[in-house]
Amino acid sequence: MISKNPNTQKKIVNRALLGTPETKPGSLLSTVKVALKKRSDILVLANKHQTPFYIFDQKEAERSINEFKQAFEKYLPKSEIYYAVKTNDHDLLLREVVKGGLGFDVSSGRELKLALKYGANKIVFSGPAKSDLELKLAIAHRDKTIIHLDSFEELKRLDRLINNQQVTVGVRISTSHHGAWNKFGIPLNRLANFWREAKRYPNIKLSGLQCHISFNKSVRPYQDMIKEISEYLRHNFKKEELAEISFFDFGGGFSPSLLEAEYPWITYQGRIIQAASEYYNLKPSFKHKYYPVRSITPDKFALGITNACKKYLKPLIKCVYMCEPGRIIAERSMHIALRLLDLKDNKFGIADGATNLIGVWEKYEDYYSPVINLTHPSLKERKFTLYGNLCTPYDIWGYYCYADKIVQGDVMLIPFQGAYTYALASDFIKPIAPTYKI
Repeated sequence: MISKNPNTQKKIVNRALLGTPETKPGSLLSTVKVALKKRSDILVLANKHQTPFYIFDQKEAERSINEFKQAFEKYLPKSEIYYAVKTNDHDLLLREVVKGGLGFDVSSGRELKLALKYGANKIVFSGPAKSDLELKLAIAHRDKTIIHLDSFEELKRLDRLINNQQVTVGVRISTSHHGAWNKFGIPLNRLANFWREAKRYPNIKLSGLQCHISFNKSVRPYQDMIKEISEYLRHNFKKEELAEISFFDFGGGFSPSLLEAEYPWITYQGRIIQAASEYYNLKPSFKHKYYPVRSITPDKFALGITNACKKYLKPLIKCVYMCEPGRIIAERSMHIALRLLDLKDNKFGIADGATNLIGVWEKYEDYYSPVINLTHPSLKERKFTLYGNLCTPYDIWGYYCYADKIVQGDVMLIPFQGAYTYALASDFIKPIAPTYKI
């Protein structure tokens, strides 16, 4: 309930303004230094090919896959890892995923076809409101595919489509920790009903549970979710029903660390400052330029999740553990190369590539990714707004640039753009750029 008392409202605002910020200030210089090690290889491409273009970074893709895989092999042996195809479906990355021994997590018939095309032997099919055609495709490849059912209705539709063929399925559940993600799956408090309802369909083998929360910077969301599910199972499942659970899929949502930042005006405190400044017709003043997004390492994710599984689930069920990383695998695998086509003055210029290449055109109005001048690099930032060449003022790459100087024709790099960029790219006004490999 929102208080209408002005004094109460004032106290809440003051508490928010004076409280500890959600994130700490800092820089992404370590990320810039890693990107600059690739400078000569990228400049060779820029001299050979017309910009803009994506750069597929094979070494970074291999590193991300191996780092995540080794962490879970260390702490949770025999766990199964399924790459979330929706994050980035570029063929070069999908080949690396298969080569790395990961399965595929698909969310559509289109993605299921890609998984089959690239030779995946292990597939989980998630997503809400699967069509009959999508379910039929999954049934046809039931030897490789586990279908994560999303509703009671989907359970019934699957039974109508299987034609006496046995299909292994899981069920997606949402807990009190899921927030906006409660769009997916069934509420946890209906799980026992769903499990017993599935017994009515002898050709559907309900064998496991799936849950997923996104954008996790720490292991706490997984631990809280696992604890809540275990408590429900303890009080609502019979011993023989617990024995039927052969897998537990705790989803994805593992955020990579120190690859991007948030501008202050999108933090809670920043929004208050912005709103107050606009109300009084003042220019907002912020203490820091941006706040880097910090997350724990794959090793710490794996250790924390393993501890929660041992504490809460192991006493109840014997199962294989599964997960569906996306962003943490894909983010480092691609970069974007541009060229400064129009230098308007020393404060801003326009590149020959635009944010249609990342799909979310206004993203870098609120989020910061380093812009690096590869032609004249520096380890220090200068204030410089780089726009894209779409016919809209919201097409912005960034407000700062790592540059010694800025000259028309300079090659600019937007590093580590592998997650939810290429997959979301559109040919709005400008074409989608080609991809070259380093």
